[in-house]
Amino acid sequence: MSYLTGNTGPIDYGALQRIRDIFLKNEPLVTHHDLSGRLDPQPELNITVGEGFGSSPSGRFDIVWTERDCYNFHYTETDGVDFRFDRHPEPNAPQKHFHEPPDATTRAPSCIEVEQVEVATRAVLKCWRTALERDDPALTNTQSNPP
Repeated sequence: MSYLTGNTGPIDYGALQRIRDIFLKNEPLVTHHDLSGRLDPQPELNITVGEGFGSSPSGRFDIVWTERDCYNFHYTETDGVDFRFDRHPEPNAPQKHFHEPPDATTRAPSCIEVEQVEVATRAVLKCWRTALERDDPALTNTQSNPP
């Protein structure tokens, strides 16, 4: 489910393919991926990872990238950990913002300053991986201009 709001432009299917490839090349915990078809009205990339925070056995990234370089990297676990890195116009938050764990309801400025598809994807992976290795989702947005 995309959380992008406003006039963010159509989905960039090629960007989603590149993001998928970056995850597959750089993250050994990927256990499953699904990219809805190019003709889907709202294509989305879903990536499952085989490890989560605490006792959660897995997590999932739901990813949307638009032709106007707006994005949404939403991480969720069935045990209740949720957070999101977003870049899109929003009246009550900076354009680049982070929806904080555990439930992604509060917003803060994002530590991710880069905007290119490949670099932003690697930044999200670095932030998630750093927090996962310390088993603390609160650390996800604490990097200094990753990657």
